[in-house]
Amino acid sequence: MRNSVLILITAVLATCYISVQAQSTNSLTGKAVDASTGKPVEYASVVILQENDSSVLTGMYTKPDGSFSFPTIHPGNYILRISFMGYDNLYKHITNLKPIGTLKLTPTGKVLATVEIKSQKPAFSMQIDRQVFDAGAFVTAEGGTGTDILKNIPSVDVDIDDNVTLRGKSVTIYVDGKPSPFGDAKTALQMLPAETIDRVEVINNPSAKFEANGGGGIINIVLKKDKAIGYNVMFNAGLATRGQVNGTANASLRLKKFNFFGNYNGRYESATGSGYSYRQNLTADTAGTWFFSQDSHNKNTSHQNGGRIGLDYYLDDYNTFTLSEGFSSSQGNSEDNILLDYLGQTKNPLKSGERHNTSGNNNPNNNTSFNFRHTTSRQNEEWTAYVSFSNNKGNSHSNYFTNYNTAAHPDQQANTGRSRNKFWNIQTDYSTPFGKKGKFETGAKITLRNNNNDYNAQVYDWDSMQYETSGLLSNTYYYREDIYGAYVNVSNAIGNLGYMVGTRVEQAYLNGYSYTKDTSVDNKFFNVFPSLFLKYNLPHNQDQSLIFNYSTRIDRPNFDQLLPYVNNSDPQNIRVGNPALRPSLTHKFETNYSRYYPGSKDFLNTGVYYSQANDDIDRISVLDTTTGITTTKPMNLATDKDWGANFTYNLHILKGWNVSSNLNLEYSKLTGATISNEYFSWGINVNSNCRLPGRFNIQLNAHYRSPRVQPQGTFKAMNGIDMGVRKEMLKNNALAISLNISDILNTQQYSSHYETEAFIQDYSRKRMTRFIRLNIRYRFGKMDPNLFKRKKKQEDQEEMPEIEDKKPQNGRL
Repeated sequence: MRNSVLILITAVLATCYISVQAQSTNSLTGKAVDASTGKPVEYASVVILQENDSSVLTGMYTKPDGSFSFPTIHPGNYILRISFMGYDNLYKHITNLKPIGTLKLTPTGKVLATVEIKSQKPAFSMQIDRQVFDAGAFVTAEGGTGTDILKNIPSVDVDIDDNVTLRGKSVTIYVDGKPSPFGDAKTALQMLPAETIDRVEVINNPSAKFEANGGGGIINIVLKKDKAIGYNVMFNAGLATRGQVNGTANASLRLKKFNFFGNYNGRYESATGSGYSYRQNLTADTAGTWFFSQDSHNKNTSHQNGGRIGLDYYLDDYNTFTLSEGFSSSQGNSEDNILLDYLGQTKNPLKSGERHNTSGNNNPNNNTSFNFRHTTSRQNEEWTAYVSFSNNKGNSHSNYFTNYNTAAHPDQQANTGRSRNKFWNIQTDYSTPFGKKGKFETGAKITLRNNNNDYNAQVYDWDSMQYETSGLLSNTYYYREDIYGAYVNVSNAIGNLGYMVGTRVEQAYLNGYSYTKDTSVDNKFFNVFPSLFLKYNLPHNQDQSLIFNYSTRIDRPNFDQLLPYVNNSDPQNIRVGNPALRPSLTHKFETNYSRYYPGSKDFLNTGVYYSQANDDIDRISVLDTTTGITTTKPMNLATDKDWGANFTYNLHILKGWNVSSNLNLEYSKLTGATISNEYFSWGINVNSNCRLPGRFNIQLNAHYRSPRVQPQGTFKAMNGIDMGVRKEMLKNNALAISLNISDILNTQQYSSHYETEAFIQDYSRKRMTRFIRLNIRYRFGKMDPNLFKRKKKQEDQEEMPEIEDKKPQNGRL
C-alpha cells in the first residue's frame, strides 16, 4: 500500500499545475535511519505536505547515507512524511526551516507516535483541470478490464458494444498520459486488466497541452508502477459464469540504475446476446410492407492475450531513459441468427426469412515506445521526449446466408478482409518556473497514421453456380492522417487566484483513396484552440475553491467514416461512409465549486457547464420507400447545444463506510437544416463502499440514466446494480479474493426510439450482463535498498555493508 501512495504522490506532482510554490533560499535537511539498527534507510520517500489540506508541495528520495535536503522551500507550516516499504510512515510538523536531525523509522508492527493528518484525500478528488478516481476503490470491477472500471465513473457511458462516451460525446482514451498504443479506445480498454490500473483521470475540458481531437474530452488511464529498489510480483486469476476465464502476471525488478518491468494477460470469453427491432413504415414500399420486425440471437467468443516488457535506465539524478515493447493478439468468432417478418397494413404476413451470419477475426498488434525525461535542480523544470510506433494488423472472414419463403434460392455472400495500420506518435514537452509561483510550458506533437484496407465481398450467382466479386460491396482503400500540433501554456497565481492560459495550433492532413470506387478524400484543416483555467481558493477557508475553465475541441471524421463502404451484415439496415464529412468544432465552458470537510472527511463538488458543437457529426437513417431498406451514414447534421449541471458528494457515514453520489442534469438541443430535436435528461450514480471487520470490503454500485436525445429520437433509459465483496488475507494483504455480481436485476440493455417522416422504429439489444465473477489476486515482493548489494567476506557480515555510489531515479519525486 505504501508503494501505491508513492505512485499517487508522483503523479500528483507531475499533474498539479497551479499548486506551484515560490522558491526561496530556505532549506530543510535531515536524515532517515532504522530505529532498531541505526543504519541509514536509502531511497525512502520524503514528502512535504501543506498543513492546511495535506496537498503535496514537493518530495524526494533519501540518498545512500539516508540524508535528504530541500534547498528551496518557502517559509510556512508543513508536515514532513517519510515512508518506505517495511516501515511505518513517520510524520513530523515543520514550522521552522532548519536542520531537523536524525529521524528514526520504525519497522512495521511497532508503534511510533505520529502526527494526525487532518485532510486525507478521498477516493474522488477535483483538480484544476480534471477529476481523479482511485481505481482500487471499485471492488465490482475486480477481475474485469479497463472497460469495467469506466462503468463505475460518473458521467461516463459504456454502451452494449463497449463504446465509451463522456456526457454523451466522443472521448479520447489515454494510457499514462499518451494515446492508446493499440489503436482504438475499445481495444485498449479491453486489453488492460482492472488490477493494473492505479487511477482514472477524467478531463472534461482538456487544456492546450493535450491533443484537441475528441469533443467529449479525455480519459487518462494511469497504470500502477513500482520503482523502489527490490522486486514486486503480482498474479491475478478469475472466472465468471458467462464463460470468462482471465489471468494476469505483473513483475518489476529494480537494480541500481536499472528498473525492469513486464506484464502478461490472457482472457477467454463466451457471451450470448439478443436484439429486437420493430419498424412501422409511414409509407408502404413497393411490396406493400407497412410493418417490419427483426428478432436476433447471437453468440460471440473471443481470445485475447498481450503484454509488455521494458526497462528504465537512470543515467543520473536528472536523466531517465525508458524503452518498452508491447504486443497484443485477439481472435474472435461470432454467430448471428435473425428472423425477418414483413407485414401488410393490417399486419397480415407478406414475407418471412432467416438470416445467418458467421464471422471470425485475427488481430495481432505490437507497439514500441521510447521515453526520455530530463530534470534539473530547479523546481518544476523538466524536458521530456516520447516516440511510439504501433503496427496493427487485422484479418477477417464472414459469411451471410439469407433465405426467404418467397424466393427460389437463398442469398449467399462470402467476405474476406485484410487491414494493415501503422501509427507514429512523436512528442516533446518542456516546462520551467515562471515568476515566483508560476510555470511556463511548451511542446509539440506529430501524429502519423497509415491505414490500408482490402475488403472483398463475393456474392453467389445461381445462374453461373459460382461466387462473383461485388463491385458495390467490395472496397480496397488507402488512408493517411498527419497531424502536427504545438502549444504554449502559462500558469501562475495572483493571491488566491490561480490561472492557466494556453493556446494550441494544429494542422491536419486527411488523405484517402478508394481503388474500388475511384473516390478520393483530400482535406486540410488548420485550427487554433485557446484554453483558460481559473482556480480561486476562498481566502478564509482553504478547503473551498472555485474553478472555471474554457476550451475548444474538435471532432475530426476518422477513416471508417470518410471512406465509401457498404456494410450489409444486416440486410434491412445498411451502413455506409461519407467522404463529404467536415470536422466538428466544440466550445466548452465549465464552472465548479469544491469543498473539503476536514472533520468528516466529506468532499463536495458541484458545477454547471455549457458546450456548443458546430457541424456536429452523427448518424442518420433514411428509409428507401421502394425497397424498404434503411441506410445509415454519418453526416454533419446540426448545431448541438448542451446545458448541464453536475453534483458529486462523498459522504463518510461511519468509520469505514463512505457513499459517493453523482447527479448529472442536462438539456440538449439539436438544430439544423433537416434536424430539430431537444430533450431534458438526467443520470445518477451511487457507489457505497464499506470496510468490515476481518478485512472484508463490500461495495454496491447503482446507476440510472434517463432517455437522452439523438438526431432522430431518443436513447431509452438505462439502469443497473452491481455488487462486489473482497476478502484480504495474509501479511500486507498479499492475498485477496473477490466475488462480484454484475447487473443483479438483469436490467441493463441498449434501446432506442426513432421517429422520422418515413418511419417509426423501436430497437433494443441485450447482452449477458448478469453474471458472477470470482477473482483471486496474490502479490509478493521486497523493497530493500540493500537487497542486491554484494556482501563482504563472511567475517565482515556483522559490519555495515559498504555504501556504493548509486543514486535514485531522480532527486525529486
